[in-house]
Amino acid sequence: MKQIASLTLAGVAVLALSSLGPVAAGTAASTAHAATSSCSVITIRYGDSHHALVRTLQQRLGGLTADGYFGNATLLKVKAFQTGRGLVADGVVGPMTWDLLGGFPGCTTVTGYVMADAGAAGSKATIRSGPGLKYNVVGSYGPHAQVTGTRVGTGPWLRTSLGYVHKGNLETSTSDPSSINGRIPAGNLCQVPAAYNSPDRFDPGYTATTPRYLNCDVQPYLVAMENAYKAQFGHYAAIDLTYRSINEQWYWYDKFGSPRAAYPGTSNHGYGIAVDFRETDQPGEEFGWGGAGQKWLSANAQRWGFTNPFPYGTDGESYHFQFVG
Repeated sequence: MKQIASLTLAGVAVLALSSLGPVAAGTAASTAHAATSSCSVITIRYGDSHHALVRTLQQRLGGLTADGYFGNATLLKVKAFQTGRGLVADGVVGPMTWDLLGGFPGCTTVTGYVMADAGAAGSKATIRSGPGLKYNVVGSYGPHAQVTGTRVGTGPWLRTSLGYVHKGNLETSTSDPSSINGRIPAGNLCQVPAAYNSPDRFDPGYTATTPRYLNCDVQPYLVAMENAYKAQFGHYAAIDLTYRSINEQWYWYDKFGSPRAAYPGTSNHGYGIAVDFRETDQPGEEFGWGGAGQKWLSANAQRWGFTNPFPYGTDGESYHFQFVG
Protein backbone atom coordinates (compact mmCIF):
# COMPACT_ATOMS: atom_id res chain seq x y z
CA MET A 1 0.00 0.00 0.00
CA LYS A 2 1.36 3.41 -0.93
CA GLN A 3 1.59 6.08 1.69
CA ILE A 4 -0.23 9.30 0.94
CA ALA A 5 2.05 12.27 0.37
CA SER A 6 0.16 14.97 2.24
CA LEU A 7 2.63 17.84 2.02
CA THR A 8 3.43 18.21 -1.63
CA LEU A 9 3.18 20.74 -4.40
CA ALA A 10 1.41 19.87 -7.62
CA GLY A 11 0.05 21.60 -10.67
CA VAL A 12 -2.04 20.92 -13.69
CA ALA A 13 -3.25 17.44 -14.61
CA VAL A 14 -6.09 14.95 -14.49
CA LEU A 15 -5.62 11.31 -13.53
CA ALA A 16 -7.63 8.93 -15.67
CA LEU A 17 -8.97 6.65 -12.92
CA SER A 18 -12.55 5.98 -13.96
CA SER A 19 -13.47 4.51 -10.61
CA LEU A 20 -12.71 7.83 -8.98
CA GLY A 21 -14.56 9.98 -11.49
CA PRO A 22 -11.86 12.30 -12.83
CA VAL A 23 -12.61 15.36 -14.91
CA ALA A 24 -13.39 14.07 -18.37
CA ALA A 25 -10.72 14.25 -21.03
CA GLY A 26 -11.20 17.28 -23.21
CA THR A 27 -13.49 19.03 -20.73
CA ALA A 28 -13.22 22.79 -21.05
CA ALA A 29 -10.31 22.37 -23.41
CA SER A 30 -11.03 25.76 -24.91
CA THR A 31 -11.18 27.58 -21.56
CA ALA A 32 -7.66 26.69 -20.70
CA HIS A 33 -5.02 27.18 -18.25
CA ALA A 34 -3.10 29.31 -20.70
CA ALA A 35 -1.28 32.47 -19.75
CA THR A 36 -3.55 34.75 -21.73
CA SER A 37 -5.22 36.73 -18.97
CA SER A 38 -4.80 40.10 -20.68
CA CYS A 39 -6.51 39.29 -24.00
CA SER A 40 -8.75 36.84 -25.81
CA VAL A 41 -7.34 33.82 -27.61
CA ILE A 42 -8.55 32.82 -31.07
CA THR A 43 -8.57 29.10 -31.79
CA ILE A 44 -7.50 28.08 -35.29
CA ARG A 45 -7.64 24.72 -37.05
CA TYR A 46 -7.32 22.88 -40.34
CA GLY A 47 -8.73 24.84 -43.27
CA ASP A 48 -8.54 28.26 -41.59
CA SER A 49 -7.14 31.25 -43.43
CA HIS A 50 -6.58 33.67 -40.55
CA HIS A 51 -3.52 34.69 -42.50
CA ALA A 52 -1.58 36.61 -39.83
CA LEU A 53 -2.31 34.06 -37.10
CA VAL A 54 -1.56 31.07 -39.27
CA ARG A 55 1.66 32.65 -40.48
CA THR A 56 2.73 33.23 -36.88
CA LEU A 57 1.86 29.61 -36.07
CA GLN A 58 3.84 28.34 -39.04
CA GLN A 59 6.84 30.46 -38.13
CA ARG A 60 6.85 29.24 -34.54
CA LEU A 61 6.50 25.60 -35.55
CA GLY A 62 9.35 25.93 -38.04
CA GLY A 63 10.00 23.96 -41.20
CA LEU A 64 6.91 25.33 -42.94
CA THR A 65 6.22 27.86 -45.65
CA ALA A 66 4.51 30.73 -43.86
CA ASP A 67 1.73 31.14 -46.42
CA GLY A 68 -1.07 31.85 -43.93
CA TYR A 69 -3.11 28.76 -44.85
CA PHE A 70 -3.71 25.97 -42.32
CA GLY A 71 -3.30 23.01 -44.65
CA ASN A 72 -2.08 19.44 -44.39
CA ALA A 73 1.57 20.26 -43.74
CA THR A 74 0.65 22.65 -40.93
CA LEU A 75 -1.77 20.13 -39.46
CA LEU A 76 0.91 17.44 -39.33
CA LYS A 77 3.34 19.85 -37.66
CA VAL A 78 0.75 20.88 -35.06
CA LYS A 79 -0.07 17.27 -34.22
CA ALA A 80 3.61 16.39 -33.93
CA PHE A 81 4.16 19.34 -31.60
CA GLN A 82 1.16 18.37 -29.46
CA THR A 83 2.32 14.77 -29.27
CA GLY A 84 5.81 15.83 -28.29
CA ARG A 85 4.47 17.92 -25.41
CA GLY A 86 2.01 15.31 -24.15
CA LEU A 87 -1.15 17.07 -25.34
CA VAL A 88 -4.05 15.42 -27.12
CA ALA A 89 -2.95 15.54 -30.76
CA ASP A 90 -6.18 16.92 -32.22
CA GLY A 91 -4.52 19.47 -34.49
CA VAL A 92 -6.58 22.29 -33.01
CA VAL A 93 -4.54 25.31 -31.89
CA GLY A 94 -6.39 26.56 -28.82
CA PRO A 95 -5.26 28.28 -25.62
CA MET A 96 -2.98 25.52 -24.34
CA THR A 97 -1.25 24.88 -27.66
CA TRP A 98 -0.80 28.62 -28.20
CA ASP A 99 0.62 28.91 -24.69
CA LEU A 100 3.18 26.19 -25.27
CA LEU A 101 4.14 27.84 -28.55
CA GLY A 102 4.99 31.03 -26.71
CA GLY A 103 1.58 32.56 -26.10
CA PHE A 104 -1.13 33.98 -28.30
CA PRO A 105 0.26 36.85 -30.43
CA GLY A 106 0.06 40.13 -28.55
CA CYS A 107 -0.67 38.50 -25.19
CA THR A 108 2.55 39.37 -23.45
CA THR A 109 1.32 40.55 -20.05
CA VAL A 110 0.39 37.74 -17.67
CA THR A 111 -1.26 37.92 -14.26
CA GLY A 112 -1.33 34.74 -12.21
CA TYR A 113 -1.48 33.43 -8.66
CA VAL A 114 1.02 31.06 -7.08
CA MET A 115 -0.31 27.50 -7.07
CA ALA A 116 0.60 26.54 -3.53
CA ASP A 117 -1.42 26.22 -0.36
CA ALA A 118 -0.38 27.78 2.93
CA GLY A 119 1.17 25.29 5.31
CA ALA A 120 2.41 22.90 2.63
CA ALA A 121 6.12 22.20 2.78
CA GLY A 122 8.16 24.28 0.35
CA SER A 123 5.16 26.12 -1.09
CA LYS A 124 6.53 28.95 -3.22
CA ALA A 125 7.48 30.19 -6.65
CA THR A 126 11.16 31.03 -7.00
CA ILE A 127 12.25 34.47 -8.21
CA ARG A 128 15.47 34.50 -10.23
CA SER A 129 17.80 37.21 -11.45
CA GLY A 130 17.28 36.21 -15.07
CA PRO A 131 14.92 34.18 -17.30
CA GLY A 132 16.32 30.72 -16.73
CA LEU A 133 17.37 28.18 -14.11
CA LYS A 134 21.03 29.14 -14.51
CA TYR A 135 20.35 32.50 -12.86
CA ASN A 136 20.62 33.16 -9.14
CA VAL A 137 17.65 32.83 -6.79
CA VAL A 138 16.82 36.28 -5.40
CA GLY A 139 13.60 35.55 -3.55
CA SER A 140 10.24 33.83 -3.81
CA TYR A 141 6.50 34.45 -4.00
CA GLY A 142 4.42 32.67 -1.38
CA PRO A 143 1.12 30.74 -1.64
CA HIS A 144 -1.56 32.44 -3.74
CA ALA A 145 0.57 35.57 -4.20
CA GLN A 146 -0.44 37.67 -7.19
CA VAL A 147 2.27 37.85 -9.83
CA THR A 148 2.15 40.11 -12.88
CA GLY A 149 4.84 39.93 -15.49
CA THR A 150 5.76 40.18 -19.15
CA ARG A 151 6.62 37.09 -21.15
CA VAL A 152 10.25 36.80 -22.18
CA GLY A 153 10.19 35.88 -25.85
CA THR A 154 8.25 32.68 -26.46
CA GLY A 155 9.55 30.88 -23.38
CA PRO A 156 7.92 30.11 -20.02
CA TRP A 157 9.54 32.94 -18.05
CA LEU A 158 7.91 36.16 -16.89
CA ARG A 159 9.73 39.36 -16.02
CA THR A 160 8.21 40.83 -12.86
CA SER A 161 9.09 43.85 -10.73
CA LEU A 162 11.07 41.58 -8.39
CA GLY A 163 12.79 39.36 -10.93
CA TYR A 164 11.93 36.43 -13.18
CA VAL A 165 9.34 33.76 -12.42
CA HIS A 166 8.46 30.54 -14.23
CA LYS A 167 4.80 30.66 -15.22
CA GLY A 168 4.40 26.93 -14.62
CA ASN A 169 3.91 27.87 -10.97
CA LEU A 170 1.00 30.21 -11.69
CA GLU A 171 -2.75 29.80 -12.09
CA THR A 172 -4.04 32.40 -14.55
CA SER A 173 -7.76 31.67 -14.86
CA THR A 174 -8.77 32.55 -11.29
CA SER A 175 -7.44 34.55 -8.35
CA ASP A 176 -8.28 31.61 -6.06
CA PRO A 177 -6.00 28.70 -6.99
CA SER A 178 -7.64 26.50 -4.35
CA SER A 179 -10.82 26.52 -6.43
CA ILE A 180 -9.09 24.52 -9.17
CA ASN A 181 -7.13 22.21 -6.85
CA GLY A 182 -7.77 18.69 -8.13
CA ARG A 183 -10.27 19.97 -10.68
CA ILE A 184 -8.05 20.68 -13.69
CA PRO A 185 -9.54 19.58 -17.04
CA ALA A 186 -7.55 16.89 -18.82
CA GLY A 187 -7.18 19.15 -21.85
CA ASN A 188 -5.05 21.53 -19.80
CA LEU A 189 -2.47 18.90 -18.82
CA CYS A 190 0.31 16.97 -20.48
CA GLN A 191 0.76 13.23 -20.12
CA VAL A 192 4.02 12.06 -18.57
CA PRO A 193 5.87 9.58 -20.81
CA ALA A 194 4.74 6.06 -19.87
CA ALA A 195 8.36 4.92 -19.72
CA TYR A 196 8.66 6.75 -16.39
CA ASN A 197 5.74 4.94 -14.73
CA SER A 198 6.35 2.81 -11.67
CA PRO A 199 5.91 -0.94 -12.35
CA ASP A 200 3.93 -1.34 -9.11
CA ARG A 201 0.21 -1.81 -8.60
CA PHE A 202 -1.33 0.19 -5.76
CA ASP A 203 -4.52 1.90 -4.67
CA PRO A 204 -6.61 3.44 -6.00
CA GLY A 205 -6.26 1.53 -9.25
CA TYR A 206 -2.72 2.39 -10.34
CA THR A 207 -0.79 0.09 -12.64
CA ALA A 208 2.26 0.49 -14.85
CA THR A 209 0.01 1.72 -17.67
CA THR A 210 -2.08 4.23 -15.70
CA PRO A 211 -1.51 7.68 -17.24
CA ARG A 212 0.22 10.27 -15.08
CA TYR A 213 -0.17 13.97 -15.90
CA LEU A 214 1.78 17.14 -15.21
CA ASN A 215 1.65 20.88 -15.81
CA CYS A 216 2.62 21.36 -19.45
CA ASP A 217 5.18 24.07 -18.67
CA VAL A 218 6.90 21.78 -16.17
CA GLN A 219 6.98 18.63 -18.28
CA PRO A 220 10.09 19.50 -20.38
CA TYR A 221 12.12 19.93 -17.18
CA LEU A 222 11.01 16.53 -15.89
CA VAL A 223 11.95 14.95 -19.22
CA ALA A 224 15.42 16.52 -19.13
CA MET A 225 15.93 15.37 -15.53
CA GLU A 226 14.76 11.85 -16.37
CA ASN A 227 17.17 11.66 -19.30
CA ALA A 228 20.04 12.69 -17.05
CA TYR A 229 18.97 10.14 -14.44
CA LYS A 230 18.92 7.38 -17.05
CA ALA A 231 22.38 8.39 -18.24
CA GLN A 232 23.61 8.00 -14.66
CA PHE A 233 21.80 4.82 -13.63
CA GLY A 234 20.79 3.08 -16.85
CA HIS A 235 17.05 3.44 -16.19
CA TYR A 236 14.52 6.18 -15.63
CA ALA A 237 13.53 7.30 -12.15
CA ALA A 238 10.22 5.44 -11.72
CA ILE A 239 7.25 7.66 -10.87
CA ASP A 240 4.34 6.62 -8.65
CA LEU A 241 2.24 9.78 -8.48
CA THR A 242 1.95 13.20 -10.02
CA TYR A 243 -1.41 14.99 -10.13
CA ARG A 244 -4.23 14.02 -7.76
CA SER A 245 -7.82 14.69 -8.71
CA ILE A 246 -10.23 15.81 -6.00
CA ASN A 247 -11.77 12.32 -6.11
CA GLU A 248 -8.43 10.70 -5.42
CA GLN A 249 -7.77 13.17 -2.62
CA TRP A 250 -11.07 12.11 -1.04
CA TYR A 251 -10.07 8.47 -1.42
CA TRP A 252 -6.89 8.96 0.59
CA TYR A 253 -8.54 11.21 3.16
CA ASP A 254 -11.33 8.70 3.78
CA LYS A 255 -8.75 5.94 4.11
CA PHE A 256 -6.15 7.63 6.32
CA GLY A 257 -7.60 10.89 7.63
CA SER A 258 -5.56 13.86 8.84
CA PRO A 259 -2.65 14.56 9.14
CA ARG A 260 -1.44 11.71 6.95
CA ALA A 261 -3.79 12.83 4.18
CA ALA A 262 -4.42 16.49 3.44
CA TYR A 263 -8.02 17.63 3.48
CA PRO A 264 -9.33 17.31 -0.10
CA GLY A 265 -8.83 20.49 -2.07
CA THR A 266 -5.77 21.53 -0.07
CA SER A 267 -3.28 18.89 -1.20
CA ASN A 268 -0.60 20.49 -3.32
CA HIS A 269 -0.70 17.42 -5.57
CA GLY A 270 -3.95 18.93 -6.84
CA TYR A 271 -2.01 21.45 -8.93
CA GLY A 272 0.24 19.17 -11.03
CA ILE A 273 3.80 20.41 -10.47
CA ALA A 274 4.98 17.72 -8.05
CA VAL A 275 6.31 14.23 -8.57
CA ASP A 276 6.44 11.32 -6.14
CA PHE A 277 9.04 8.89 -7.35
CA ARG A 278 8.68 5.22 -6.47
CA GLU A 279 7.58 5.50 -2.87
CA THR A 280 9.52 3.64 -0.25
CA ASP A 281 9.73 4.06 3.48
CA GLN A 282 12.96 2.11 3.84
CA PRO A 283 16.29 3.95 4.24
CA GLY A 284 18.79 2.94 1.61
CA GLU A 285 16.29 1.90 -1.05
CA GLU A 286 16.49 3.76 -4.35
CA PHE A 287 14.35 6.75 -3.33
CA GLY A 288 14.49 6.29 0.43
CA TRP A 289 16.77 8.50 2.53
CA GLY A 290 20.32 7.50 1.68
CA GLY A 291 19.32 5.61 -1.47
CA ALA A 292 21.38 6.19 -4.58
CA GLY A 293 18.48 7.70 -6.52
CA GLN A 294 17.38 9.95 -3.69
CA LYS A 295 20.90 11.23 -3.10
CA TRP A 296 21.34 11.96 -6.81
CA LEU A 297 18.03 13.80 -7.03
CA SER A 298 18.77 15.80 -3.89
CA ALA A 299 22.10 16.88 -5.37
CA ASN A 300 20.90 17.53 -8.92
CA ALA A 301 17.15 18.14 -9.17
CA GLN A 302 17.56 21.88 -8.62
CA ARG A 303 19.30 22.04 -12.02
CA TRP A 304 15.83 21.45 -13.48
CA GLY A 305 13.90 23.56 -10.98
CA PHE A 306 12.80 20.73 -8.67
CA THR A 307 13.38 20.50 -4.93
CA ASN A 308 12.58 18.20 -2.04
CA PRO A 309 11.26 20.42 0.77
CA PHE A 310 11.82 17.91 3.58
CA PRO A 311 14.99 17.89 5.71
CA TYR A 312 17.21 14.93 4.94
CA GLY A 313 16.57 11.85 7.06
CA THR A 314 13.35 13.09 8.66
CA ASP A 315 9.86 11.58 8.57
CA GLY A 316 9.25 13.73 5.47
CA GLU A 317 8.94 12.18 2.04
CA SER A 318 12.32 11.27 0.61
CA TYR A 319 10.77 10.55 -2.80
CA HIS A 320 8.84 13.80 -3.22
CA PHE A 321 10.14 16.55 -5.52
CA GLN A 322 8.25 19.65 -6.58
CA PHE A 323 8.86 22.23 -9.24
CA VAL A 324 9.44 25.76 -7.92
CA GLY A 325 11.31 27.22 -10.90
